[in-house]
Amino acid sequence: MNAPLTLAAEAVLHPYPLIRGGGLFLLCVGLGFLLGWIFQSRWIPFAIGGGVAGFVASGLSALLPSLGPTSFVQIAGLVGSFVLEMGLIYLVISSYQKQPEAERDDRQLILRILFVVGLHFLTMGLAHGPLMTLLGALTSVNALIGLYVARRAPVRALGVSDAVLKLGFGAWMLLAYPAVTFG
Repeated sequence: MNAPLTLAAEAVLHPYPLIRGGGLFLLCVGLGFLLGWIFQSRWIPFAIGGGVAGFVASGLSALLPSLGPTSFVQIAGLVGSFVLEMGLIYLVISSYQKQPEAERDDRQLILRILFVVGLHFLTMGLAHGPLMTLLGALTSVNALIGLYVARRAPVRALGVSDAVLKLGFGAWMLLAYPAVTFG
């Protein structure tokens, strides 16, 4: 006979057990990017540092109490999101490099990369849940606004808003993980 789940057991199970790792990743990446936009002469070290810290923190989140088993679909969504991101960034950079040097626009390149990152968060939503999906939509729209609506908006303002979105959603995913689910 199956015993009903107790409240304690229900509190441990979560439909997106990787959500806290995703939140930690976003906090680190968001902070690295925000610092890069503030201290632009050090943008690359901050971006790389945020990414490395994010991957390490995400991996170390496995040391936290388990939220439940991870499904094949969640792992496939996570891996697939990175494959999608790498492929699309390759296409963006390749098309940029094929342009005559006089026609290259760094602002367009940065915004297209931010758009691609937003798209990969949509796929990552399979692993981390609806907050990651919403973040993907919002960061993609932020980049599209800069690309097509507010073409004269400073890329720095768009980059800072992108970083702040990552920080906010990262904190929400880490600290309020049971509050928002698809179920």
